[in-house]
Amino acid sequence: MRALFPLAIALFAAPAAFADTALLIANTRYDDAQNLRDADEIAELERPLTSAGFDVFLVENGTVDQMRAALSDVVDAEETGRVLIAVAGHVVRSRTGTWVLGTDADAPDLGLVGGQGVTLDVLMEIAARAPGQAMVLIGTEARQIDLGLGLAAGLGPIDAPQGVSVVSGAPDDLADFVRREVLQPGADLADAVASSRNLRSHGFLSAAVPFLALTEDAPPAPSGPSDQERAMWRAVQELNTTGSYRAYLNQYPEGAFVAEARAAMEGLAVPIDPQAEAEAVEAGLGLSRPARQQIQRDLTLLEHDTRGIDGIFGPGTRSAIRGWQRARGFTVTGFLTAPQIRQLRDAAAQRAAELEEQARLEREAREREDRAYWQAIGQGQDEAGLRSYLERFPRGLFADVAQARLDDIEAARRIEAEAEERADWDSVRRTDTVAAYRQYLDAYPRGLFVDTARARIAELQSGLSPDAQAQAEAREAALNLAQPMRVMVEQRLAAVGLDPGPQDGVFDRRTRIAIQTYQDGRGLTATGYLDQLTVVRLLAEAIGGRLFD
Repeated sequence: MRALFPLAIALFAAPAAFADTALLIANTRYDDAQNLRDADEIAELERPLTSAGFDVFLVENGTVDQMRAALSDVVDAEETGRVLIAVAGHVVRSRTGTWVLGTDADAPDLGLVGGQGVTLDVLMEIAARAPGQAMVLIGTEARQIDLGLGLAAGLGPIDAPQGVSVVSGAPDDLADFVRREVLQPGADLADAVASSRNLRSHGFLSAAVPFLALTEDAPPAPSGPSDQERAMWRAVQELNTTGSYRAYLNQYPEGAFVAEARAAMEGLAVPIDPQAEAEAVEAGLGLSRPARQQIQRDLTLLEHDTRGIDGIFGPGTRSAIRGWQRARGFTVTGFLTAPQIRQLRDAAAQRAAELEEQARLEREAREREDRAYWQAIGQGQDEAGLRSYLERFPRGLFADVAQARLDDIEAARRIEAEAEERADWDSVRRTDTVAAYRQYLDAYPRGLFVDTARARIAELQSGLSPDAQAQAEAREAALNLAQPMRVMVEQRLAAVGLDPGPQDGVFDRRTRIAIQTYQDGRGLTATGYLDQLTVVRLLAEAIGGRLFD
């Protein structure tokens, strides 16, 4: 490996006499954008590509300068073998181009994007140096990023050079595509892309020209080891211990890498490492993320805290596994075997059934208590019993019935109260005095006739006869005051120290009292209604004036 950085993969094909080159760019963590979930899958291609004979340039979470430096290293190498370029990260487009952004990108727009990302045109030009033997893979995810004018997220138009295979899709799907198809001699890449629902081909991709040709020593892909065996073998090679190789041989006694495993064991002068063996066994299971999440749920159900159910086996999950293994009498390693996973699942299922049965019994006991209490209060025949039941069983079996009966009781009480209030009001109207109306307001501060009572008090206190009031109303109506003028009247009343109520152009009781008080203080006829003279006087006074000076 010549350099370490992340996010692009380019494959160039060439005769076996020349070195093959791979450039991997895997940008997962961004400073000012949402992180990607699966871009790191591209970085994990380093080992299989190296095993396949590629000279790998890797950039992980690279800034734009680091990405450009890696591209420069690839160009300087001047290698003419197969070339594979795989990139994954935030990808943005304009009408004319597409860029892969560095992890230091900050809300680029059309004018700034050239300084914050690498254009696909550069990757295509590098790949074009090996026509018919080059591949560019572009990994994208729908993640949030702030963009300026002229840019949008995702791929733009792709103009693949002659003889360059370009494939786009999710980073994890592209990584699987490389392992299962691209690096398998004789694989039909065109058919593999066509049969995939998540990959898209752009440009040259011939079914007749595999990326790796079949040789006498290379069997067709279908007869090779399974994905699960390959996963375990990669983990075993990474650990490189006698215990890990022994774990592989135990699980795959006739596997594709038996000879290599035995040779490696003979070359290691170290004792068996049970911990490494256990780790290799679990790695060989090839657990998917949903499978890991199910394991975490099972452990949690059995009261072993994994500190989250995210499919990631971190310190919390490993500690939970060790606790479960200790409780079950297994060798405590923190790594699971297939039989242990089955036992864990069975134990969790049994525990779930126990909890469900416990919940059922508790529910039945609660319902018996509920029914007994309902009977004890006489099945809700009085208000006190109904309120007591709802306080104790707010979601009980009879809660709806109890609440409906209380609603009926309160409705009847309101009707009775309204009837009593109407009778009192009729008496007040017959008396028709300020004192009678004030007694009503004291007795019914939120009564049905509060506004009428207050208006009648104002009328009685104004001393106007019905005819005089009608004339005053007519004079005000003849002014035909627009809404803004009515608001201004209220503002002037407030400015001279009176309270006209809300300054909204609506003359309510408080407004009438303010007008009447103003008129009385200015020696005008105090009606509580506007006339021409009142308006002129009111608007002519200084806003800072006061009524009595």
